[in-house]
Amino acid sequence: MRKNPLKHKKLFVTLISVFILINSTNANQIINEDINIKTKKEINYLGSDANVLKELRKQYIVVDKKPEPMEFTVTAYDLSFNSCQKSKGTEGYGITSSGYDLRGHTLASAMVISVDPEIIPLGSKVRLTFKEDKYKRYDNIYTAYDTGGKIIGKRLDLFVGDNVWSKNKIKDFGVTECEVEIIND
Repeated sequence: MRKNPLKHKKLFVTLISVFILINSTNANQIINEDINIKTKKEINYLGSDANVLKELRKQYIVVDKKPEPMEFTVTAYDLSFNSCQKSKGTEGYGITSSGYDLRGHTLASAMVISVDPEIIPLGSKVRLTFKEDKYKRYDNIYTAYDTGGKIIGKRLDLFVGDNVWSKNKIKDFGVTECEVEIIND
């Protein structure tokens, strides 16, 4: 029984790109030498039928398209009890959902945001571009290492440091909007 070649979308987008760019009929040589793929069964199946390649290209060409920046609502947090609901010395204090230790870090040393992992996968590098001038100093690339109970959908929390801000300063940061671009996932 043959494997379904549509199960491996990235493999086939790569295969299609190679065929289109090189216009070669020798699929095994191109793929094995240039891309170093180990699944020869699927390659032989594809290499035997140019019509399959044309169909796959039509279906999966959008995979290479760069995603558009999304608009998010942004708030700030630190390691205070008001932000994290944990006190110093308690289990899990200062540790993000992905296991990153924020204790002793500043905004600049951590560069961490809290996200909804359904929207932005944990571990993703994310470029934030703030709309308002007073927040432009926060324009930068951050890593999505944390989640939060109130961080749902297109909302994120910017880590500003280990208890460096008081409750009033977090409140003063307030709520703003920014463009979010995932630069890797």
